[in-house]
Amino acid sequence: MGKLFNRFQAWLVDNRKLLLSRLSTDEKETQEPEKSLTELPPSLASELVVAVDKLPSDNPDVEVIYSTLNKNFEKWRSNPQTADNSLVILSSPVTTVSQILTESLSYWALESKIPLRPLQWTGRPSVVDDITTKLRQQLGRGVVTTESKRPEIVVIPNLSWCFLRSVDGLEGIDYLQDVLLQDDSRFWVIGAGKVGWEYLNHVSNFKAYCGESLELPRLTDEQLQEWFEPIIAEFDITFNKSNFEFPNTEESESNQNRYFKKLAAVSEGVNTIAVQIFLRSICYEPKETENEENDGELGSLVAENPELPNLPRLNADEHYILYSLLLHGDLTLPALSESLGDEKSFVKGKIQMLRRAGIVEQNNGILTINPIHYPRLKNELSNNNFIIYESD
Repeated sequence: MGKLFNRFQAWLVDNRKLLLSRLSTDEKETQEPEKSLTELPPSLASELVVAVDKLPSDNPDVEVIYSTLNKNFEKWRSNPQTADNSLVILSSPVTTVSQILTESLSYWALESKIPLRPLQWTGRPSVVDDITTKLRQQLGRGVVTTESKRPEIVVIPNLSWCFLRSVDGLEGIDYLQDVLLQDDSRFWVIGAGKVGWEYLNHVSNFKAYCGESLELPRLTDEQLQEWFEPIIAEFDITFNKSNFEFPNTEESESNQNRYFKKLAAVSEGVNTIAVQIFLRSICYEPKETENEENDGELGSLVAENPELPNLPRLNADEHYILYSLLLHGDLTLPALSESLGDEKSFVKGKIQMLRRAGIVEQNNGILTINPIHYPRLKNELSNNNFIIYESD
């Protein structure tokens, strides 16, 4: 067990930068929140983004995963023949579910005393036909006899990497449905985006093959305030503006508390969205007097109204592109074209327009939705009859 866990730990270290990136910045196009930071002195804006990127993982997510894993794992270990042998962790499609899952398991697995078999992917296989083959290579155990059934924990950090919404793109899901049921000596931990999870339940009833699903709780205003406190202290950020009034707040409540109540509401308690809104709300106030004595002396940072940017008008083609990105979490341009059944040149042109609008981001060839646009985008897609998570 120790040797396998050490390999898993080494893999996490090697891939940490890709898996754990919180702030997605586009390679060429100016995105939110970068546009909102242009009024800050460039060096100060850069320092602020770097500092926010170094914020620790939010502990409430880790704690709830840890406790739920313990409960379900102990049920299965006590009665593997009849108890559910899986737990699905659901998160927003703009949250790095693999980050949350792997960080939680790195601690939890030490106490499980059962070998860990992670799906060591950092993305979807580039060729859709290879998904099932690669899943079988890493997760398949051949013919399992009663004598050879060695208990183990199988981890799929991101279920979205195991399928593509295309003609042959669901074969990986078919394979997982089979292996989830055929071997009671395995306990499965699966991370999934909520939009992709809802889609799979509509097209293949994937939920029926799994045990309990845990939706990560929304962060509260108190939790967000505690999370951002190191940044507030380091940059001496003040909240002395009165333009972020929020319903049901007390007259005596501090501006800072009012700010975080509204931030929790508009971000829906999702840390990746809250980070973008927070950065977008920071403005720079220069010193009132300008003379030689004050040359080079920095002004102050003030947090103004935390709010979402408006979505530009979107047409039907753009709706399908954005839905596919939410459904899969991240896609390369060829995979996106295949999922849509459209020519790559056509999709590429649309993507460039969406990048200029700040809705889509691209890093190392991977396309994602800018988190700050997710709340309004999911509502628009839902209103246009796309399958969006039904509990929202």
